[in-house]
This record gives sequence, structure tokens and C-alpha cells, in this order.
Amino acid sequence: MIRYWMHYTTAELAEMDKSDTLVVVPIGAVEQHGAHLPVGTDSLILGRLLDRLAERGGFPGCTVLIAPLLPIGKSNEHADFAGTISFSTRTASAMLTEYCASIRRHGFDRFIFINSHGGNTDLLNVLARDLRIELDAEFFVFDWWFTTFWNDILAEVQQSGDYGVFHACELETSLMLAIRPDLVYMDKAEDEYPDPHLTDGPHVSIKGPIIPGWKTQDVSRRGVIGAPSFATAAKGEQFLEYAAAKLGDMLEEVLKTRYRKG
Repeated sequence: MIRYWMHYTTAELAEMDKSDTLVVVPIGAVEQHGAHLPVGTDSLILGRLLDRLAERGGFPGCTVLIAPLLPIGKSNEHADFAGTISFSTRTASAMLTEYCASIRRHGFDRFIFINSHGGNTDLLNVLARDLRIELDAEFFVFDWWFTTFWNDILAEVQQSGDYGVFHACELETSLMLAIRPDLVYMDKAEDEYPDPHLTDGPHVSIKGPIIPGWKTQDVSRRGVIGAPSFATAAKGEQFLEYAAAKLGDMLEEVLKTRYRKG
């Protein structure tokens, strides 16, 4: 079954069987997304995806426990744009450590960070190993930006080409058109791509293998990296349904994966 931490009483959480429970720690962001999307885009998308996952149900014999979503992450690359709220690396690390330590104190020992903002990715990968050691618990990290998560559905519906999906882009704008169309201003959407010297080189680019330590204004004047002009609500619904189904399959595998010894 899949449930929300916030919906349980203290007695229910104390008595819950921890042996087959996976705690989901969702992490979003509050940051600029160009002139056409709200600053809460990453957190809004992640919250809706988890709701869709919960609506699908599943996970018989196990519990997927969705902890409260953390709407602010490490977004200092967007700090020059109004509306961005960010923790420093040190503060975000300390906050997440204390968050997970509080949950661990109640007997839960399996966690997965589910992340919807690329600026959090490196921090979470480092932190997962540190917390594995510090809290003696299993930690997993799921990031949808720097993995192959969206590849299959993008191969079917993406129209914007390389770098068309990155930030405030065809993908995110489509998802927001499906989730909260009242917050999307398509008349203000403008496509914007990084300069070729940061995309076309065989070695140095914002996708690697050699990655510059860039901030958003280095690669975008208006805060967009991608092509929101190709976004539609129909695509957004396809993306959302695909993501909920695939994430469900992934969590099934996580539940079967035990790597902590002793």
C-alpha cells in the first residue's frame, strides 16, 4: 500500500511494521522558471506525481510511506532571478540529515530521495552515502533530470530537439499545463538555448563529460533552457501517466533490493 506520513497518528506510526516500509522523501524547489511558469513548478509537479502514484495504489505486502514534501532545495544557480528561494549546500545537507534522522529515530530504516530539481542532484548522491553510514540505514536516490527516466516517452512525443528539454521547457511546461493550467502563461513563453560553445563541444558542455560550474545567467538570459513553445496539456497528461507508472515499477524494485549488511 501507499500512504502519506501526514495522515497517520503518532500511535499508528509507532506501531507500524518497519520491516517492509520504504519512506519516500520528496524534494522540490522554489525557483524561477522563466516568464511563463510559476516559481513553484518543480514542487507542484512532484506533488502531483506522488498523488497520481498514490491513486494507482499497489505495493501489496509492503508500505510506501510518503513523507512531507520539502518545497525548497539548493537553487543558488537561479539566485539572480526574482522569486528564487534557496538553501546553501551546507544548510540543505544539514536540514535533510536532521529530517531523515528524525524518521530513523522512530525505527524506519529504508529511504528514497525523490528529486524534481537538477540543482539538488549532486548533493543528494553524496548525502545518501553519508547517511547510509551515519544513520545505519538504506538510502536510494531517484532523480529524473540526469538519468534515463524520461527517455522512452520523450522518444515518442518530444518535438523540440536536443536541449529542448532542460528547464522551463517542453516537458515541464506540458506537465504544468496538465496540472495547473491556471498558472501557465503561454503568451509569455519563449524558447531559449545555451550558446553553442556550451552545447556543441565533444568534451565541454552543460551535459558533460566536462561540466562547467555554471549559473543560469551563464546559459540563459530569460531563465529558460529549452523550448516551451512545443508544450501542450495533452503531452503533459502523457508525461504524468508515464511517470506515475514507471515510478511505481521502480519502487517495486527498490522494495526488493536489500543491500545493508548487519
